[in-house]
Amino acid sequence: MKDTKRRPDKEYRFWLYDPEGDGMTYWRSVEARDAEARKSISAYLDDGMWSEDVEFVSAGEVTHTPQILNKRQRPSDLDEEQCDRDGTYWADYKWMGNYTLEPLPPNA
Repeated sequence: MKDTKRRPDKEYRFWLYDPEGDGMTYWRSVEARDAEARKSISAYLDDGMWSEDVEFVSAGEVTHTPQILNKRQRPSDLDEEQCDRDGTYWADYKWMGNYTLEPLPPNA
């Protein structure tokens, strides 16, 4: 079984994109990712002919990921129009906030 994730984090920051394989995957190490990249690329060779799609295989390292800022949980005391005491309409939201790209901490 491959030691990969579908989302990056500080331990799984090395990515490989293979459009005809597993899509986007994240790996713990450059070595593991590169070993899989070699396998992925070789799969594009068929009867001595290279598929042009091999050019879409790519790899890299994640440096930033989205982080939540100003997260507020849904208040329990909404009025009949689902607004809080500041007049913010909550609809069916469980929380509100914003996202920004922040540097991913180094792999410890």
